Amino acid sequence: MTVVDESMAINRVDDKDVPAGTILRNQVFQIHANFRVVHVLLFNNKGDLLIQRLALTRSRNPGYWGSSVAGYVFAGETYEAAAARRISQELGLYNVTLTLFGKTEMYDQECKKFIDVFITNHEGPFLYDHTHIEQLEFLSLERIHIMRDSGERPFTPTFLHVLNFFEQGPKAS
Repeated sequence: MTVVDESMAINRVDDKDVPAGTILRNQVFQIHANFRVVHVLLFNNKGDLLIQRLALTRSRNPGYWGSSVAGYVFAGETYEAAAARRISQELGLYNVTLTLFGKTEMYDQECKKFIDVFITNHEGPFLYDHTHIEQLEFLSLERIHIMRDSGERPFTPTFLHVLNFFEQGPKAS
């Protein structure tokens, strides 16, 4: 397991997701840079989605629930390589087949965030990173909607965006 390194170099990208230099990850929101991330939605054989509760020590959204796996794309790294890296770091899974579902984007604190969403299936067990993740749980999409709508659990804004994107399906280009 790898501890999250806030000083890793990532690509700063333009409004079309074209690299326009590198910056340190911890500078993104200070300088309002556009950037890249990956999200992996991992389902079990029943169709339930694995969600993670972010560790309470996290600087952003501590204790909130989010995607099965998520992370920044490092400078010079592909979205696919970042997804494979993060699923191994966060869940201890290697050689998992990741399928690109699609690409979406959203604004996050005045930064444009480009998100490649991957899907995969796995039953576990998971050897997860306790410095990054407080808890893992498989839930049906219906149950996640009930929790979101009732306020029973806080979900990260990016997870809610990614979930909506997944349920609506990628737009044809």
